[in-house]
Amino acid sequence: MSFWNRLEVRMTLLMILVVVCTNLVMVALTAYQRERVFRELPADVRDFLRRSESRLPPLGFPPELRELLLLGKEIRVRIEASTSPDNPNPIFLVSPLDNPSAVPVRIQPILRSRRPGLEAQLQQNLLIASLMATGLGALVALLFARRIARPIEAVSSAANRLAQGDLTIRIADSGGQDETARLARNFNHMARSLEKLETERRAMIADIAHELRTPLTVMQGRLEAIQDGVMPLEMGEIDRLHNQTGLLARLVEDLRTLSLADAGRLTLELRRLDLVELVRNVATAFGASLEAKKIKLELNLPTRPRQIRADADRMTQIAGNLLANALAHTPEGGVIAIAVFADDKTTTLRVSDTGPGIPPEALSKVFDRFYRSEASRSRATGGSGLGLSIVKALVELHGGTVAARNQPEGGAVFEVRLPLDQAGG
Repeated sequence: MSFWNRLEVRMTLLMILVVVCTNLVMVALTAYQRERVFRELPADVRDFLRRSESRLPPLGFPPELRELLLLGKEIRVRIEASTSPDNPNPIFLVSPLDNPSAVPVRIQPILRSRRPGLEAQLQQNLLIASLMATGLGALVALLFARRIARPIEAVSSAANRLAQGDLTIRIADSGGQDETARLARNFNHMARSLEKLETERRAMIADIAHELRTPLTVMQGRLEAIQDGVMPLEMGEIDRLHNQTGLLARLVEDLRTLSLADAGRLTLELRRLDLVELVRNVATAFGASLEAKKIKLELNLPTRPRQIRADADRMTQIAGNLLANALAHTPEGGVIAIAVFADDKTTTLRVSDTGPGIPPEALSKVFDRFYRSEASRSRATGGSGLGLSIVKALVELHGGTVAARNQPEGGAVFEVRLPLDQAGG
Protein backbone atom coordinates (compact mmCIF):
# COMPACT_ATOMS: atom_id res chain seq x y z
CA MET A 1 0.00 0.00 0.00
CA SER A 2 1.26 3.47 -0.91
CA PHE A 3 2.57 5.67 1.90
CA TRP A 4 0.13 8.45 0.95
CA ASN A 5 -2.84 6.06 1.15
CA ARG A 6 -2.26 5.19 4.81
CA LEU A 7 -5.00 6.38 7.15
CA GLU A 8 -2.64 7.99 9.67
CA VAL A 9 -0.94 9.96 6.88
CA ARG A 10 -4.27 11.20 5.56
CA MET A 11 -5.42 12.20 9.05
CA THR A 12 -2.16 14.08 9.64
CA LEU A 13 -2.49 15.90 6.33
CA LEU A 14 -6.11 16.69 7.19
CA MET A 15 -5.12 18.31 10.48
CA ILE A 16 -2.37 20.31 8.75
CA LEU A 17 -4.85 21.46 6.10
CA VAL A 18 -7.36 22.56 8.74
CA VAL A 19 -4.67 24.53 10.62
CA VAL A 20 -3.45 26.19 7.41
CA CYS A 21 -6.98 27.09 6.30
CA THR A 22 -7.81 28.46 9.76
CA ASN A 23 -4.68 30.62 9.84
CA LEU A 24 -5.22 31.91 6.31
CA VAL A 25 -8.81 32.88 7.06
CA MET A 26 -7.79 34.50 10.32
CA VAL A 27 -5.02 36.50 8.62
CA ALA A 28 -7.38 37.59 5.85
CA LEU A 29 -10.14 38.67 8.23
CA THR A 30 -7.67 40.45 10.52
CA ALA A 31 -6.21 42.35 7.56
CA TYR A 32 -9.70 43.33 6.42
CA GLN A 33 -10.74 44.59 9.86
CA ARG A 34 -7.45 46.42 10.29
CA GLU A 35 -7.96 48.21 7.00
CA ARG A 36 -11.43 49.28 8.09
CA VAL A 37 -10.09 50.73 11.34
CA PHE A 38 -7.19 52.40 9.50
CA ARG A 39 -9.58 54.23 7.18
CA GLU A 40 -11.38 55.76 10.16
CA LEU A 41 -8.20 57.41 11.50
CA PRO A 42 -7.44 61.07 10.77
CA ALA A 43 -5.57 61.75 7.57
CA ASP A 44 -2.41 62.99 9.28
CA VAL A 45 -2.34 59.92 11.51
CA ARG A 46 -2.79 57.63 8.51
CA ASP A 47 0.05 59.43 6.74
CA PHE A 48 2.24 59.09 9.81
CA LEU A 49 1.49 55.39 10.13
CA ARG A 50 2.18 54.84 6.44
CA ARG A 51 5.53 56.62 6.71
CA SER A 52 6.36 54.70 9.89
CA GLU A 53 8.32 57.71 11.27
CA SER A 54 9.40 57.79 14.88
CA ARG A 55 8.46 61.45 15.60
CA LEU A 56 4.89 62.42 16.46
CA PRO A 57 2.74 64.13 13.86
CA PRO A 58 2.10 67.89 14.27
CA LEU A 59 -0.86 68.78 16.47
CA GLY A 60 -3.91 70.21 14.76
CA PHE A 61 -3.73 73.69 16.43
CA PRO A 62 -4.81 76.88 14.64
CA PRO A 63 -1.89 78.88 13.17
CA GLU A 64 -2.43 81.80 15.60
CA LEU A 65 -2.17 79.55 18.65
CA ARG A 66 0.77 77.67 17.18
CA GLU A 67 2.58 81.00 16.66
CA LEU A 68 1.97 82.02 20.27
CA LEU A 69 3.31 78.73 21.52
CA LEU A 70 6.36 78.91 19.30
CA LEU A 71 7.15 82.44 20.53
CA GLY A 72 7.01 81.20 24.10
CA LYS A 73 4.39 83.74 25.21
CA GLU A 74 2.21 83.19 28.18
CA ILE A 75 -1.43 82.59 27.34
CA ARG A 76 -4.74 82.87 29.07
CA VAL A 77 -7.49 80.32 28.52
CA ARG A 78 -11.15 81.03 29.11
CA ILE A 79 -13.82 78.39 28.81
CA GLU A 80 -17.32 79.11 27.55
CA ALA A 81 -20.28 76.82 27.18
CA SER A 82 -21.31 75.84 23.70
CA THR A 83 -24.52 77.23 22.34
CA SER A 84 -24.61 74.91 19.30
CA PRO A 85 -26.86 71.82 19.60
CA ASP A 86 -24.69 70.04 17.02
CA ASN A 87 -21.54 70.25 19.18
CA PRO A 88 -22.02 70.43 22.98
CA ASN A 89 -18.26 70.43 23.63
CA PRO A 90 -17.00 73.53 25.51
CA ILE A 91 -15.28 76.42 23.70
CA PHE A 92 -11.73 77.35 24.67
CA LEU A 93 -10.80 81.06 24.18
CA VAL A 94 -6.98 81.49 24.14
CA SER A 95 -5.33 84.95 24.17
CA PRO A 96 -1.81 86.26 25.02
CA LEU A 97 -1.42 87.32 28.57
CA ASP A 98 0.54 90.50 27.67
CA ASN A 99 -2.09 91.74 25.20
CA PRO A 100 -5.59 91.45 26.70
CA SER A 101 -7.14 93.44 23.83
CA ALA A 102 -6.06 90.85 21.23
CA VAL A 103 -8.75 88.75 19.61
CA PRO A 104 -8.75 85.39 21.41
CA VAL A 105 -8.20 82.20 19.45
CA ARG A 106 -11.39 80.13 19.46
CA ILE A 107 -10.90 76.35 19.88
CA GLN A 108 -13.76 73.84 20.16
CA PRO A 109 -13.05 70.06 20.14
CA ILE A 110 -14.74 68.19 17.36
CA LEU A 111 -17.68 66.07 18.45
CA ARG A 112 -16.60 62.44 18.29
CA SER A 113 -19.04 59.58 17.78
CA ARG A 114 -19.57 57.24 20.70
CA ARG A 115 -17.64 54.31 19.30
CA PRO A 116 -15.25 51.87 20.97
CA GLY A 117 -11.65 52.82 21.24
CA LEU A 118 -8.98 51.58 18.89
CA GLU A 119 -7.80 48.85 21.26
CA ALA A 120 -11.36 47.63 21.81
CA GLN A 121 -12.03 47.60 18.06
CA LEU A 122 -8.88 45.58 17.40
CA GLN A 123 -9.81 43.06 20.08
CA GLN A 124 -13.33 42.81 18.77
CA ASN A 125 -12.14 42.34 15.20
CA LEU A 126 -9.63 39.71 16.30
CA LEU A 127 -12.37 37.82 18.15
CA ILE A 128 -14.65 37.90 15.12
CA ALA A 129 -11.83 36.70 12.86
CA SER A 130 -10.97 33.90 15.27
CA LEU A 131 -14.58 32.73 15.49
CA MET A 132 -15.03 32.78 11.73
CA ALA A 133 -11.73 30.97 11.14
CA THR A 134 -12.59 28.35 13.75
CA GLY A 135 -16.01 27.79 12.20
CA LEU A 136 -14.56 27.42 8.72
CA GLY A 137 -11.83 25.07 10.01
CA ALA A 138 -14.43 22.95 11.81
CA LEU A 139 -16.50 22.79 8.62
CA VAL A 140 -13.50 21.65 6.56
CA ALA A 141 -12.56 19.09 9.22
CA LEU A 142 -16.15 17.81 9.34
CA LEU A 143 -16.28 17.36 5.57
CA PHE A 144 -13.02 15.41 5.43
CA ALA A 145 -13.79 13.41 8.58
CA ARG A 146 -17.17 12.50 7.12
CA ARG A 147 -15.50 11.28 3.97
CA ILE A 148 -13.11 9.12 5.99
CA ALA A 149 -15.75 7.85 8.43
CA ARG A 150 -18.39 6.97 5.80
CA PRO A 151 -16.85 3.60 4.80
CA ILE A 152 -16.27 2.72 8.46
CA GLU A 153 -19.94 3.41 9.19
CA ALA A 154 -20.87 1.26 6.19
CA VAL A 155 -18.79 -1.60 7.58
CA SER A 156 -20.36 -1.17 11.02
CA SER A 157 -23.88 -1.21 9.59
CA ALA A 158 -23.11 -4.22 7.39
CA ALA A 159 -21.52 -6.06 10.34
CA ASN A 160 -24.67 -5.45 12.38
CA ARG A 161 -26.85 -6.92 9.62
CA LEU A 162 -24.42 -9.82 9.25
CA ALA A 163 -24.71 -10.52 12.99
CA GLN A 164 -28.49 -10.63 12.58
CA GLY A 165 -28.16 -13.40 9.98
CA ASP A 166 -28.16 -11.49 6.68
CA LEU A 167 -25.26 -13.23 4.93
CA THR A 168 -26.03 -11.57 1.58
CA ILE A 169 -24.98 -8.10 2.78
CA ARG A 170 -22.09 -6.54 0.86
CA ILE A 171 -20.30 -3.19 0.94
CA ALA A 172 -19.77 -1.17 -2.22
CA ASP A 173 -16.11 -1.27 -3.26
CA SER A 174 -14.69 2.22 -3.69
CA GLY A 175 -11.66 0.88 -5.53
CA GLY A 176 -9.22 2.67 -3.23
CA GLN A 177 -6.08 1.27 -1.63
CA ASP A 178 -6.31 2.80 1.85
CA GLU A 179 -7.18 0.97 5.07
CA THR A 180 -10.92 1.67 4.86
CA ALA A 181 -11.20 0.35 1.29
CA ARG A 182 -9.21 -2.76 2.23
CA LEU A 183 -11.45 -3.21 5.28
CA ALA A 184 -14.53 -3.13 3.06
CA ARG A 185 -13.03 -5.70 0.67
CA ASN A 186 -12.00 -7.96 3.56
CA PHE A 187 -15.50 -7.71 5.00
CA ASN A 188 -17.02 -8.71 1.66
CA HIS A 189 -14.64 -11.66 1.46
CA MET A 190 -15.62 -12.71 4.98
CA ALA A 191 -19.33 -12.38 4.17
CA ARG A 192 -18.94 -14.48 1.01
CA SER A 193 -17.06 -17.14 2.98
CA LEU A 194 -19.73 -17.23 5.68
CA GLU A 195 -22.46 -17.44 3.07
CA LYS A 196 -20.65 -20.28 1.36
CA LEU A 197 -20.14 -22.11 4.66
CA GLU A 198 -23.81 -21.69 5.55
CA THR A 199 -24.85 -23.01 2.15
CA GLU A 200 -22.52 -25.98 2.54
CA ARG A 201 -23.79 -26.61 6.07
CA ARG A 202 -27.39 -26.73 4.93
CA ALA A 203 -26.48 -28.93 1.99
CA MET A 204 -24.49 -31.25 4.28
CA ILE A 205 -27.41 -31.57 6.70
CA ALA A 206 -29.70 -32.44 3.79
CA ASP A 207 -27.17 -34.96 2.45
CA ILE A 208 -26.71 -36.56 5.87
CA ALA A 209 -30.46 -36.88 6.28
CA HIS A 210 -30.72 -38.48 2.84
CA GLU A 211 -27.80 -40.83 3.46
CA LEU A 212 -29.32 -41.96 6.75
CA ARG A 213 -32.82 -42.24 5.35
CA THR A 214 -31.89 -44.56 2.49
CA PRO A 215 -30.55 -47.56 4.51
CA LEU A 216 -33.04 -46.94 7.30
CA THR A 217 -35.92 -47.06 4.84
CA VAL A 218 -34.62 -50.33 3.39
CA MET A 219 -34.19 -51.85 6.84
CA GLN A 220 -37.59 -50.65 8.02
CA GLY A 221 -39.33 -52.05 4.94
CA ARG A 222 -37.69 -55.45 5.23
CA LEU A 223 -38.33 -55.71 8.97
CA GLU A 224 -41.99 -54.79 8.47
CA ALA A 225 -42.23 -57.42 5.73
CA ILE A 226 -40.78 -60.02 8.12
CA GLN A 227 -43.21 -58.94 10.84
CA ASP A 228 -46.16 -59.24 8.44
CA GLY A 229 -45.02 -62.68 7.30
CA VAL A 230 -44.53 -61.52 3.73
CA MET A 231 -40.82 -62.32 3.85
CA PRO A 232 -39.34 -65.27 5.77
CA LEU A 233 -36.65 -64.66 8.36
CA GLU A 234 -33.64 -66.43 6.91
CA MET A 235 -29.90 -65.96 6.89
CA GLY A 236 -29.86 -64.27 3.50
CA GLU A 237 -32.24 -61.59 4.72
CA ILE A 238 -30.25 -61.17 7.93
CA ASP A 239 -27.10 -60.66 5.81
CA ARG A 240 -28.82 -57.93 3.78
CA LEU A 241 -29.94 -56.18 6.95
CA HIS A 242 -26.44 -56.51 8.32
CA ASN A 243 -25.05 -54.85 5.17
CA GLN A 244 -27.40 -51.91 5.66
CA THR A 245 -26.27 -51.47 9.26
CA GLY A 246 -22.70 -51.60 7.97
CA LEU A 247 -23.45 -48.70 5.64
CA LEU A 248 -24.86 -46.72 8.55
CA ALA A 249 -21.85 -47.54 10.73
CA ARG A 250 -19.41 -46.42 8.00
CA LEU A 251 -21.33 -43.20 7.45
CA VAL A 252 -21.34 -42.38 11.17
CA GLU A 253 -17.63 -43.18 11.48
CA ASP A 254 -16.80 -41.02 8.44
CA LEU A 255 -18.76 -38.12 9.88
CA ARG A 256 -17.02 -38.56 13.22
CA THR A 257 -13.60 -38.55 11.55
CA LEU A 258 -14.37 -35.33 9.66
CA SER A 259 -15.84 -33.59 12.71
CA LEU A 260 -12.75 -34.45 14.79
CA ALA A 261 -10.47 -33.21 12.00
CA ASP A 262 -12.42 -29.93 11.72
CA ALA A 263 -12.26 -29.41 15.48
CA GLY A 264 -8.54 -30.20 15.59
CA ARG A 265 -9.16 -33.10 17.97
CA LEU A 266 -8.10 -35.91 15.66
CA THR A 267 -4.81 -37.11 17.11
CA LEU A 268 -2.15 -38.89 15.11
CA GLU A 269 0.18 -41.56 16.41
CA LEU A 270 3.20 -40.64 14.32
CA ARG A 271 5.91 -43.21 13.81
CA ARG A 272 8.30 -44.30 11.09
CA LEU A 273 6.73 -46.68 8.59
CA ASP A 274 7.42 -48.02 5.12
CA LEU A 275 4.98 -46.43 2.68
CA VAL A 276 5.80 -49.08 0.03
CA GLU A 277 4.87 -51.94 2.34
CA LEU A 278 1.71 -50.13 3.48
CA VAL A 279 0.52 -49.63 -0.11
CA ARG A 280 1.26 -53.25 -0.95
CA ASN A 281 -0.86 -54.44 2.01
CA VAL A 282 -3.77 -52.18 1.04
CA ALA A 283 -3.65 -53.45 -2.55
CA THR A 284 -3.71 -57.04 -1.30
CA ALA A 285 -6.83 -56.29 0.78
CA PHE A 286 -8.63 -55.13 -2.40
CA GLY A 287 -7.66 -58.24 -4.35
CA ALA A 288 -11.10 -59.88 -4.26
CA SER A 289 -12.92 -56.69 -5.29
CA LEU A 290 -10.50 -56.09 -8.16
CA GLU A 291 -10.88 -59.67 -9.35
CA ALA A 292 -14.67 -59.46 -9.21
CA LYS A 293 -14.63 -56.51 -11.65
CA LYS A 294 -11.78 -58.00 -13.69
CA ILE A 295 -9.68 -54.88 -13.09
CA LYS A 296 -5.94 -55.10 -13.46
CA LEU A 297 -3.85 -53.50 -10.70
CA GLU A 298 -0.41 -52.17 -11.60
CA LEU A 299 1.98 -51.51 -8.71
CA ASN A 300 4.87 -49.20 -9.58
CA LEU A 301 6.71 -49.38 -6.29
CA PRO A 302 10.41 -48.79 -5.61
CA THR A 303 12.53 -51.76 -4.62
CA ARG A 304 13.86 -50.17 -1.46
CA PRO A 305 11.64 -48.95 1.43
CA ARG A 306 10.34 -45.40 1.56
CA GLN A 307 10.29 -44.50 5.23
CA ILE A 308 7.89 -41.74 6.29
CA ARG A 309 6.72 -40.48 9.62
CA ALA A 310 2.95 -40.87 9.78
CA ASP A 311 0.02 -42.53 11.51
CA ALA A 312 -0.20 -46.07 10.10
CA ASP A 313 -3.98 -46.42 10.50
CA ARG A 314 -4.70 -43.02 8.93
CA MET A 315 -2.28 -43.63 6.03
CA THR A 316 -3.98 -46.99 5.44
CA GLN A 317 -7.31 -45.14 5.39
CA ILE A 318 -5.94 -42.61 2.89
CA ALA A 319 -4.61 -45.28 0.52
CA GLY A 320 -7.76 -47.39 0.96
CA ASN A 321 -10.12 -44.52 0.18
CA LEU A 322 -8.17 -43.57 -2.95
CA LEU A 323 -8.12 -47.18 -4.15
CA ALA A 324 -11.84 -47.61 -3.36
CA ASN A 325 -12.60 -44.43 -5.30
CA ALA A 326 -10.61 -45.66 -8.30
CA LEU A 327 -12.33 -49.06 -8.08
CA ALA A 328 -15.77 -47.42 -8.13
CA HIS A 329 -14.91 -45.33 -11.19
CA THR A 330 -13.03 -47.88 -13.28
CA PRO A 331 -15.18 -49.96 -15.64
CA GLU A 332 -14.89 -53.72 -15.88
CA GLY A 333 -11.65 -54.76 -17.55
CA GLY A 334 -9.95 -51.44 -16.75
CA VAL A 335 -6.61 -50.72 -15.12
CA ILE A 336 -5.70 -49.09 -11.82
CA ALA A 337 -2.10 -48.00 -11.24
CA ILE A 338 -0.51 -47.20 -7.89
CA ALA A 339 2.92 -45.60 -7.72
CA VAL A 340 5.18 -44.40 -4.92
CA PHE A 341 8.17 -42.17 -5.63
CA ALA A 342 10.19 -39.46 -3.95
CA ASP A 343 12.32 -36.46 -4.85
CA ASP A 344 14.45 -34.08 -2.82
CA LYS A 345 11.46 -32.40 -1.21
CA THR A 346 8.46 -34.71 -1.17
CA THR A 347 7.28 -38.32 -1.06
CA THR A 348 4.36 -38.95 -3.42
CA LEU A 349 1.60 -41.57 -3.55
CA ARG A 350 -0.16 -41.61 -6.92
CA VAL A 351 -3.36 -43.54 -7.76
CA SER A 352 -4.65 -43.43 -11.34
CA ASP A 353 -7.42 -45.26 -13.21
CA THR A 354 -8.81 -45.71 -16.70
CA GLY A 355 -12.33 -44.58 -15.84
CA PRO A 356 -14.28 -41.71 -17.39
CA GLY A 357 -12.25 -39.15 -15.47
CA ILE A 358 -13.50 -36.15 -13.53
CA PRO A 359 -15.76 -33.61 -15.28
CA PRO A 360 -13.92 -30.27 -15.61
CA GLU A 361 -16.54 -28.45 -13.55
CA ALA A 362 -16.11 -31.04 -10.76
CA LEU A 363 -12.33 -30.76 -10.34
CA SER A 364 -12.67 -27.96 -7.79
CA LYS A 365 -15.43 -29.82 -5.91
CA VAL A 366 -14.17 -33.39 -5.94
CA PHE A 367 -12.99 -33.14 -2.31
CA ASP A 368 -16.23 -31.53 -1.07
CA ARG A 369 -18.34 -33.52 1.32
CA PHE A 370 -21.14 -35.59 -0.20
CA TYR A 371 -20.21 -34.44 -3.68
CA ARG A 372 -20.88 -36.92 -6.46
CA SER A 373 -20.60 -36.35 -10.19
CA GLU A 374 -23.58 -37.54 -12.18
CA ALA A 375 -21.63 -40.02 -14.24
CA SER A 376 -19.58 -41.91 -11.71
CA ARG A 377 -20.25 -41.18 -8.07
CA SER A 378 -23.72 -42.64 -7.62
CA ARG A 379 -25.14 -44.08 -4.45
CA ALA A 380 -25.36 -47.42 -6.19
CA THR A 381 -21.69 -47.93 -5.40
CA GLY A 382 -22.45 -47.85 -1.71
CA GLY A 383 -20.15 -44.91 -1.00
CA SER A 384 -21.08 -42.19 1.44
CA GLY A 385 -19.59 -39.35 -0.57
CA LEU A 386 -17.12 -38.62 2.22
CA GLY A 387 -14.13 -40.76 1.20
CA LEU A 388 -12.18 -38.07 -0.67
CA SER A 389 -13.09 -35.45 1.94
CA ILE A 390 -11.55 -37.69 4.57
CA VAL A 391 -8.46 -38.16 2.41
CA LYS A 392 -8.00 -34.39 2.14
CA ALA A 393 -8.51 -33.85 5.88
CA LEU A 394 -6.08 -36.61 6.88
CA VAL A 395 -3.41 -35.59 4.37
CA GLU A 396 -3.52 -31.97 5.54
CA LEU A 397 -3.34 -33.20 9.13
CA HIS A 398 -0.05 -34.89 8.16
CA GLY A 399 1.18 -31.60 6.73
CA GLY A 400 0.80 -32.71 3.10
CA THR A 401 -1.34 -31.88 0.08
CA VAL A 402 -3.62 -33.84 -2.21
CA ALA A 403 -4.62 -32.94 -5.76
CA ALA A 404 -6.78 -34.39 -8.51
CA ARG A 405 -6.47 -34.10 -12.28
CA ASN A 406 -7.36 -35.92 -15.49
CA GLN A 407 -4.97 -37.88 -17.68
CA PRO A 408 -4.74 -36.87 -21.34
CA GLU A 409 -5.52 -40.46 -22.39
CA GLY A 410 -8.49 -40.63 -19.98
CA GLY A 411 -9.03 -41.44 -16.35
CA ALA A 412 -8.38 -39.61 -13.10
CA VAL A 413 -5.17 -39.18 -11.13
CA PHE A 414 -4.91 -38.49 -7.40
CA GLU A 415 -1.58 -37.51 -5.86
CA VAL A 416 -0.75 -37.29 -2.17
CA ARG A 417 2.44 -35.38 -1.36
CA LEU A 418 4.13 -35.32 2.03
CA PRO A 419 6.71 -32.60 2.69
CA LEU A 420 10.33 -33.38 3.35
CA ASP A 421 10.04 -32.74 7.08
CA GLN A 422 7.49 -35.54 7.23
CA ALA A 423 9.58 -37.95 5.21
CA GLY A 424 12.13 -40.21 6.66
CA GLY A 425 13.91 -41.15 3.46
